[in-house]
Amino acid sequence: MFNIPKEGKPLYQDEEIKVDYLLNSFEDHRVYLKEGRGEELNYIIQRGILKDIARTPRGGLVSILSRCNPQILYALKEMDIEVDGLHVALCQAYAEQEERIRAVDLKEVDKKLKLAENEE
Repeated sequence: MFNIPKEGKPLYQDEEIKVDYLLNSFEDHRVYLKEGRGEELNYIIQRGILKDIARTPRGGLVSILSRCNPQILYALKEMDIEVDGLHVALCQAYAEQEERIRAVDLKEVDKKLKLAENEE
């Protein structure tokens, strides 16, 4: 298991939607939807789903959410949040997650190179 820095900020956030890791997990994610009264409703997206969503063509999100967490679709409708807006948010969250993973990998490679240089 590798360690992804959470950097104290969510993977994605705007006025209506926030996407971040589920507490104590780097594989599961939590989606927060903000109601008009400022209340946040949150929903879990299981391991691997964020990657699937990021690779799903526009319009395919409804099918995935119907299988993994249909309550999100109901909330989107009730809050008048566009499905395409959530899709963009989830794709951007996945891109941020991948960037963080690459950063950790590069730091590890850099550390190993420095150790190898010191041994010579």
